[in-house]
Amino acid sequence: MKTWKIVLLIFAAIVLLIGLDFGTGYLGVFKTKTVGKAKQNAQREVFEQSQSYVEGKRQEALKFYQEHKDAEPENKKAIELMVSHSFANFDEQKLNEPLNTFVYNCKY
Repeated sequence: MKTWKIVLLIFAAIVLLIGLDFGTGYLGVFKTKTVGKAKQNAQREVFEQSQSYVEGKRQEALKFYQEHKDAEPENKKAIELMVSHSFANFDEQKLNEPLNTFVYNCKY
């Protein structure tokens, strides 16, 4: 008889916790902070490795390179700062020469 009471109490506690979760939504928040964050990070990694992202960055680097080449000396520093900011989290080794050298020199 005691085992049924213990099983019933455990079952009631589980039902109560599920009810509290629906009422407060805390477990959903906890899942978003852990599993949701990892899922978003994985999606971001895949996006940064995609052909369209790398090609877009290559075109952006080419645009900055041409602007830098044609710019007046006083404007070159501004372009270098824009390149440094725009490519801060981008691996310049994915670019062809001379763009990877240009981006590297602007960043460092």
